[in-house]
Amino acid sequence: MKQKFSTRALALGIMLLELIACAANQPAGTDGETLPAFAFQERYLTAVPPFISKAEQVEYGNLSRKLEDLAMEAMLQTGRFRLVERSRMEAVLKEVELGQRGVIDDQIAGRIGKQLGAELILIGSLTAVKPIEKRDSLGFMWRDTKGFEVVLQGRLIDPAHGEVIAAANAAGTEIQEIKVALGAVTGDVSPAETLLNTAAEKAVRQLVQNLSRQLAAKKQSR
Repeated sequence: MKQKFSTRALALGIMLLELIACAANQPAGTDGETLPAFAFQERYLTAVPPFISKAEQVEYGNLSRKLEDLAMEAMLQTGRFRLVERSRMEAVLKEVELGQRGVIDDQIAGRIGKQLGAELILIGSLTAVKPIEKRDSLGFMWRDTKGFEVVLQGRLIDPAHGEVIAAANAAGTEIQEIKVALGAVTGDVSPAETLLNTAAEKAVRQLVQNLSRQLAAKKQSR
């Protein structure tokens, strides 16, 4: 009888913990919409420099290069872009002495795009990295939640005309949980680097999706 009561209490405790944190643990999801690809000759030749880090925490500045990689991959997958080779991009950045600083305004973006023969240039910014760490408790039961939210901004610039073709914001969240009730432990939490990289990937995919959707409207209107 005592064991039966403990099992029921464990189940009830886990259910209560789920209800306690349900509203707070709504991650920023990605849009599952699949946009139609352009014909190859209609895809925009796009230059993608490293993302500019505007996050307050300097320890996340190295994320800029990874965001660049993720953005290039996501853009190719949309079937709406062709990409300038990274080696050519790096050579031009070095020429204008931006390889280390990574600060690109619209005027410099136009110069870079023209030198590369790009039709568009993506100016991406890492605006915030928000660590998530909290505990929801109810008596002898608790839930530990850890993760990250990554917030991005992006603009697609037409270097030939100095025109912003599309602009968007995006956020990606990755959280994992460990639940403890009556001594029983469920769940697992990955290393912080894994959580951060997954959140970054979600944010980039959402950003590229938001930008691509606007590009489609521009394409159809021409």
